[in-house]
Amino acid sequence: MNKAPAGDDGLGTLCARWRRHTVAEGWRVPEDWSSPAVVPFAYAVMHGLPAEAPAQALGTARALADVGITEGLRDVGALYDLCRASMPVSVTLAFAAGWETTDTGPDPQIAARGMSGLPQHAEFLARAADVFAGIESTREGGSLVLVTIDGRVGRIGSAGRLARWKRDVLLGEAVRLSFGEDYPTGYRDGVAVALGRSEPAGRVLASVARARATLSSLARENPSILRAPVRITVRPLPDDLDTLRGLITADDAA
Repeated sequence: MNKAPAGDDGLGTLCARWRRHTVAEGWRVPEDWSSPAVVPFAYAVMHGLPAEAPAQALGTARALADVGITEGLRDVGALYDLCRASMPVSVTLAFAAGWETTDTGPDPQIAARGMSGLPQHAEFLARAADVFAGIESTREGGSLVLVTIDGRVGRIGSAGRLARWKRDVLLGEAVRLSFGEDYPTGYRDGVAVALGRSEPAGRVLASVARARATLSSLARENPSILRAPVRITVRPLPDDLDTLRGLITADDAA
C-alpha cells in the first residue's frame, strides 16, 4: 500500500480527527470509541504499512465492546477517508475476521445480522410492511420496486465457512455503499434485497449500476467466492406482503 498522507498530523492528532469524523458519521456511543487497538491501526495506515494485523485486533476490540460490524467497518473507512486512501479488501476481511472469531460477541440483535451487517429477511419484511402501510417512507416517489442481488457461486458447504463470511462481508459492504440508508435492505446466505421507489428517475438504476460495478471488481479478485457477473434483478413490488415474501423465498431457492 502506498504511503497514506496525513498532512502534518502526529499520531495523536490523527486519532483525535478520526474520532471526530467517525462520531460525525453516526457512531452510536462516542464514549465507547476509544480503545488501545486504534493506535497501532492508525499508525499503520498513517505510514502506509501493512494494516491487516492491527485491523484484526481492532475488529476483536470492537466485538468485545458490542460494536456491530457495520458500525466498525464504517469507522475503519473513516480513517482511510482522512488519510485520502482506499481501504484494501484485505483490511476489510482482517477486521471482519477479528470481529467474527471473538469469543465474547456483540448483543444478539447485532450478532443475528451476521457478517454482512445487513438485516435478515424477517427484519426487511417488517420494514417493507411499514412502507406498504405508509408508516415508513423510502423518501422518494413513484412505484415501489424490489432489487435482488444474488452473489452466490455454487454451494458453500460447512467446510467453506471462511469463504462464506468473506462473501457476506463483501456483499454487505457493496450493498451499503450502493444503496445507503434510504433503502430498507435484507440479506440471507448470498442474496441481498433492497426496497426502493422508481422516482426520482434513475436513482434506483444508479444504485444498481454502482452495486454491479463494485461487485464485478470484487468478483475478479475473489472468483471462488462471488458470482461473476453478479445477478441483479429489479421488479415492481406486488400489492401485498405475502406475495413479496414468496418472491424472496423463491429467489433464495433459485
